[in-house]
Amino acid sequence: MKDRGMIKWQPFDSLIPSKDIVNSILINKNKVAKPTLSIDQLENLNELLKECYYNQNIVNIKYFKNNNIYNIKGKIKAIDVNNKIVLINKTLKLHISQILQINT
Repeated sequence: MKDRGMIKWQPFDSLIPSKDIVNSILINKNKVAKPTLSIDQLENLNELLKECYYNQNIVNIKYFKNNNIYNIKGKIKAIDVNNKIVLINKTLKLHISQILQINT
C-alpha cells in the first residue's frame, strides 16, 4: 500500500476560505444598531443614575458596545461629569451615551 501523503487532503483546502466567510457572516448577523433614546428617557436615566450613585444601590445596567447590547450588575462607584464617564464595580468604564437602561 502506497501512502499518498498530503495529496489526499488537497480537496479540503478549498473549504478553509469559506469557513472564514461563514464565521464573519455569523458575527455580523448578531450585531444590532444602537437604539435611540428620547429626551425624556435620557433625563430619566440621568436622574436614576444620580439616585443610584448616592444611595449606593445595586443596579442592572443595559449598555451598548461594539454593536452588541450587554448587561452588567453592580454598584456605581463614580461619575465623572466632565468626561461623561460612569465607573461600575471599579472595572468597567462606560460613557454615558452607551447606557440604554438602568434597573434597580
